Amino acid sequence: MTTPPGTLTPMVDDDDPGPIVQRLILGAELAELRDAKGLTVDQANSEIGWYRGKLGKIENGDLNVTDAELSRMFKLYGATGPKTDEVRKLATEARRKLGPVRVPDHARKYVWLERSANEIWEYYGGAVPGNLQTEAYAMAQMCTSLVIAPADMHSIAHGRRVRGDRFFADKDLQLSVVLGEAAVRQQVGGKGVLSDQLERLLAMSELPNVSIQVVPLTADAHAALEYPFTLLYIARARATIAYIEGLTTADYLARPPHVQTYTLVWQSASRAALSTADTADLLREIKSELEE
Repeated sequence: MTTPPGTLTPMVDDDDPGPIVQRLILGAELAELRDAKGLTVDQANSEIGWYRGKLGKIENGDLNVTDAELSRMFKLYGATGPKTDEVRKLATEARRKLGPVRVPDHARKYVWLERSANEIWEYYGGAVPGNLQTEAYAMAQMCTSLVIAPADMHSIAHGRRVRGDRFFADKDLQLSVVLGEAAVRQQVGGKGVLSDQLERLLAMSELPNVSIQVVPLTADAHAALEYPFTLLYIARARATIAYIEGLTTADYLARPPHVQTYTLVWQSASRAALSTADTADLLREIKSELEE
């Protein structure tokens, strides 16, 4: 990690979407101007004289754009007036550096995206995902980590619980989760910690904006079986992003073919899973077993 152990600072203001999301919104605005002119991405890219693929990266939110580059785009698109002033301001916001957050360095971008997402779909086969975790479960999960400094674990665990609390506070946020049965049976931290974690899942499952399903161990194979991932839909950016995290790296896939594939994979897991009502019954059954 580039952040020194023990120096992680609090998450930034929830009202700030952050430069990552601002870049996505900027890309959507620029694509709208191009479409209004009746130009394809390749046509506009060629007219401006950029290397192949540059405009596509800008519209996908993968690349910042300078004021001079914006001027060339506005000239080609015939864009004038207040709209161009709004886009320039958005571009300035998008060029900011990422602020500090309570997560490992390679996952910083994800937190900005998650906090700006209107809808989230997750599949985790072997463990409860971070935004559903209790602090005790998070600490127990991290205690064997080779990539998270011990001094940072308490603040990260707290941050995970806070991320989950947002779904209690804001019913407009939609969360749909599919878990493998192993994720709710593995005694991470021992029986007591797992029991409290199951209680957290049950409380969240009662929210009108949260759906939790479990794929039973008796179920047949499904397309998501070996691939934990998250899909995030950000309305302001008119974008859906697939997030895949490894031990030391993370991938963010926004191109339609990738997003469509992961959407179909998530749907495959959901079809293989128990209903939300049957899932709640299973969680209560496991919790009861732990308390015997």
